[in-house]
Amino acid sequence: MLKSISIGSELFHELIESNSYYVDKTSFIKTIFEENTSKVMLITRPRRFGKTLTMSTFYDFFALDPENPGDVSCQEKWFKDTKIFEDKEFCAKYMGKFPVIFVSFKTMVHQSFHDAYNQFATLIYKLALQFEYLAASKELSDKQKEQYANLTNYEKLADRNDKSFLTGSLQTLSSLLKTHHKVSPILLIDEYDVPIAKAAYYGYYDEMINLISPFYNDTLKTNLYLGRAVLTGCLRAAKESIFTGLNNLQICSVLDTGDDDISQGIGFTKEESQEVLSYYGLNDYYEEVKNNYDGYYFGAIHVYCPWDVMSFCNSNYKKVGVKNKIISADNYWINTSGNDVIEEFMGFIRSENIDKMQDLLDGKSITTEVKTSLCYGDLKKHDVADFWTLLLYTGYLTFDPQYRSDTKYEYRLYIPNEEIKDCFKSKIMDFFETNPEMRNSTDELVKGLFKGDAETVENSLNGLLAKYVSIRDFSTKAPKENYYHGFMNGLLVNDISLIKEHKSNFESGDGYSDLILLSSGMDVISILELKIANHELDDRVSISEKAIKQIKNNRYADSFKENKTIKSVFAYGICFYKKSCSVKVQKLK
Repeated sequence: MLKSISIGSELFHELIESNSYYVDKTSFIKTIFEENTSKVMLITRPRRFGKTLTMSTFYDFFALDPENPGDVSCQEKWFKDTKIFEDKEFCAKYMGKFPVIFVSFKTMVHQSFHDAYNQFATLIYKLALQFEYLAASKELSDKQKEQYANLTNYEKLADRNDKSFLTGSLQTLSSLLKTHHKVSPILLIDEYDVPIAKAAYYGYYDEMINLISPFYNDTLKTNLYLGRAVLTGCLRAAKESIFTGLNNLQICSVLDTGDDDISQGIGFTKEESQEVLSYYGLNDYYEEVKNNYDGYYFGAIHVYCPWDVMSFCNSNYKKVGVKNKIISADNYWINTSGNDVIEEFMGFIRSENIDKMQDLLDGKSITTEVKTSLCYGDLKKHDVADFWTLLLYTGYLTFDPQYRSDTKYEYRLYIPNEEIKDCFKSKIMDFFETNPEMRNSTDELVKGLFKGDAETVENSLNGLLAKYVSIRDFSTKAPKENYYHGFMNGLLVNDISLIKEHKSNFESGDGYSDLILLSSGMDVISILELKIANHELDDRVSISEKAIKQIKNNRYADSFKENKTIKSVFAYGICFYKKSCSVKVQKLK
């Protein structure tokens, strides 16, 4: 019987105890904690690559049993069939030997500093309660027991008049654990950057920095009781923002190519992905999985997204050999929680960078500046280098590790696979449907169309074309008429406040009109015939006038002219050339 697939499970011991399929990444434990000597390590990876599961694996391996120190029966049960268990010397030295502090900040997504502060206090309060045995420890002095009592006093932790209880909480807990166990604790912080990312997005960045910076300083820099610390997150925050003066920090981002063992520790390699597919009888679909979920580089290592590979297997393995069951590579990433990176920056991107986005969607790569770290407080400046950096670190883009530039911070970027390309498109479409600036421009365009105002229509369209034409329609391999037709459809389809009915390629008279619009008052019809100029010197005005003749000759407007409820019928000829157009209009009724 095949093992089950636990989609979304982020706890190592739960996967093992439920007999779920597990891709053995336990060698990473030794890579981080013995082969690497850095006291504090930050590992950044995109979402859905297994960061939390990795941290859970660390916790389950190292955490001692406070009631029965030296008892490693749980670890032996969980790790007996893994690679790390084969290293008897390492296991004897490290397995079940350390107090471990494990906290995740992924829930700190609040819209106000007040709520975020309270959530922070709640997380520390619940964390401290995991070590209740410290309250009765014979190794702790009365003063130290009082310190522990403060950690389990929510009111003190949530008191914003004295932040020291909160900012110094993990240093205090580290000292108490070391005193009790006579061993320096291991600290694991998952999603370290979520509090500052959300604070920057919701507008309380400065308040959060004033809290989180001293917290990390007390926890990681001046903490004499700490053994080792590992942090994970999506983005590499600039040292000057939250890690001020922290010199013992090693950062392993997606761009770091120095250590292949670290690079392949999170995410599936090609061989691991093939092994999973083979186990579930899906090895014939490897190319489909590769096209949809492969393509990332972490350092110099080629990596697949584990969430996608396991989701594909979970959705399809029961279909293998079943008649009329279609095995398909769906988009699993698009419905996972994410950030508003694209929406945040889209309204500020200039035309040359919009062209770069089009190149990405066309399957090309772009060469651009990428920042190795980000100061979240600077994101409001909407520097385009921050935009590309965010897209890289959050998984919308990957980089070419073979590319070498004379400029230190210049990289060659591209969309890793078909799934992410669909996500990219979806995010951009969402922007166009909700962006106030574009909506206002579209409203002005539609009002002009129903008034027979060719000048307003032309000016509105030229403004929209200059900023958005490169990415509004994605059928760039199709004829150019389709491109502009899609562009116009995209503009008009969502303007339901002014347009009652919108027809595309509508059969009327002796042919098919490109676009027909009925006003919200149901008394004005605008018929649009779209043309393109192939060369800059083509007479676009003449081409627009010929388009109007086509409307009249093919009798597109006849049925509307005969309709007594329709008061006005306008025929528009619109000729496009690259990012500009010419508009002519004639009133037919």
